[in-house]
Amino acid sequence: LFITSHYREWIPRQENGTLSSPVISSTMPASVKSSVACTSVVTNPQQRNLNTKTCQFPGCGKGARGASGHCIAHGGGRRCQKPGCQKGAEGRTIYCKAHGGGRRCEFLGCTKSAEGRTDHCIAHGGGRRCSNDGCSRAARGRSGLCIRHGGGKRCQQEKCTKSAEGHSGLCISHGGGRRCQFPECAKGAQGSTKFCKAHGGGKRCTFLGCTKGAEGSTPYCKGHGGGKRCLFEGGGVCPKSVHGGTQYCVAHGGGKRCAISDCTKSARGRTEYCVRHGGGKRCRFDGCVKSAQGSTDFCKAHGGGKRCSWGLPDSSFGIGTEQCDKFARSKTGLCSAHTALVQDHCVHGGGTLGPVIHHFATDVKPDEMEVAAAVKVDPVSMQSEPPLPEGRVHGGGLLALLSRGGNHTGP
Repeated sequence: LFITSHYREWIPRQENGTLSSPVISSTMPASVKSSVACTSVVTNPQQRNLNTKTCQFPGCGKGARGASGHCIAHGGGRRCQKPGCQKGAEGRTIYCKAHGGGRRCEFLGCTKSAEGRTDHCIAHGGGRRCSNDGCSRAARGRSGLCIRHGGGKRCQQEKCTKSAEGHSGLCISHGGGRRCQFPECAKGAQGSTKFCKAHGGGKRCTFLGCTKGAEGSTPYCKGHGGGKRCLFEGGGVCPKSVHGGTQYCVAHGGGKRCAISDCTKSARGRTEYCVRHGGGKRCRFDGCVKSAQGSTDFCKAHGGGKRCSWGLPDSSFGIGTEQCDKFARSKTGLCSAHTALVQDHCVHGGGTLGPVIHHFATDVKPDEMEVAAAVKVDPVSMQSEPPLPEGRVHGGGLLALLSRGGNHTGP
């Protein structure tokens, strides 16, 4: 009971100075809080929590949407009206973000959705940014960091620090995210396509006649200048592309290095070692520990790598001859023996001398050959006449001299 100071002077006192029990009349003003009012203030939050529906999916504590009994992630609420799409509709629209629903980026020509409470997409500065000093990338999850600096979900594979893709809890290297739909391919699908880079997925190089995948945010592949370039000596010196997450090419220290001490070579594939120390793909032949060659699964000795094109149906070398199964060692696609043979034909006339001799043998008569053999060459007359061009055939001048020897008469 709360009694104002206006009525305190009317409270009688006992002889010992203590206050006697006052008699409160019905006209005395007092503010009394009822027990019903007090209990209603305390129990309202509990009633509100009890009335809030939670998602019925096992282990999910998010709020349910609508009469479905599930949250948006588990199928509750309004769904996207795009045929075949199971995502939730955004805002007051009937589509999800991927199909044009919700607020869109206000950057001129951009059709992506706006992130968070900003008016732009992630690519144009929208959403939360990474809290790491000097980083302007978008933050992922509640960590406040981008993927490179540890933000977002991480791969659940032991000793893996990469980011998880999709709902699998694994990174792309360990099977997470969407996979390539090409038969017997286990790689991850690129971008919004259904295939990996090797099978035509993702952005392609815009160079005329090139079918390789484009690198990074550039419209070209690595071979045509796409992707980031090596920053050796400040950049502009080395035209090669960077390797891994570094700023340099392999020759200038970029990419992963071999884990063996004092070894400066680059690690191959998903291993921690170079080829000499057991890294990269190995030959699948039983008992062989050598490295596999190229895109094959075997070493050179067991048929791996690029083979000599001599005698192949689509090759211009060795037409109609037996095929060669030796290892190709030059840009022509030939082995060492056939490369030397082709070079010998081009330089020493092996490819052109045969038709000339055949033509000379059929056109020149035997008596003319005898006259040509008896011709004596005058050194003085040889100096006055213009020199005969040897060309690409050794002995070309002799053949020309023999061919016109029938026009001279003996002494």
